[in-house]
Amino acid sequence: MPEPVVYHIQKGRLVKMKYPGTFGRGDCYLVDAGMKIYLWIGPNSTVDEKFLTAASAVMRDTEREGKADIDRIEGGNEPADFTALFYDFQLTDEDTEGILKKVQMETHEHKLWRVHREGEETFFAEVDLSKSSLKSDDVFLLDAWDDIWVWRGKGATSREKFDGNILARRYDAERVGVQEIEIIEEGQEPEEFFKSFP
Repeated sequence: MPEPVVYHIQKGRLVKMKYPGTFGRGDCYLVDAGMKIYLWIGPNSTVDEKFLTAASAVMRDTEREGKADIDRIEGGNEPADFTALFYDFQLTDEDTEGILKKVQMETHEHKLWRVHREGEETFFAEVDLSKSSLKSDDVFLLDAWDDIWVWRGKGATSREKFDGNILARRYDAERVGVQEIEIIEEGQEPEEFFKSFP
């Protein structure tokens, strides 16, 4: 049986691994085995890595009309059928820097992320917290701590809008708090949205 395709979450994007089977305790991975999708969650991984892995799995399941089976694997507690997928399964202490810094969690710092689609892949990257960062052809997530705003540009594709909504929901689910998700269209921004910018 061929090895599954493994993606490593690196700073907001999925990077296909050339040699799957090695998993870092500080990271998260999406293991695509066709109609079986695994979320491998490292015990030392960050909130953003966890939610991007989960959101990516949901997106892939959607492409397969919801027929895929999604399993979450807690790093260090892998079932035999998972490790059997790899010729040489091993754990390491690797830890790739995530998007969310610990200082943000401590100071309630606001963050702005761009959701952008290129080909068949969705990219999720932090950009400068500035009104000038908002571009009409993309979707942006503004984390204002108590609120998560999904800003949808006039030229954004329906897939970018869909992915932006899923990313916002997964982020809300992974982060502890009572933040609300607000979806707004370009040109219809409420005053409190712009107050979140410096």
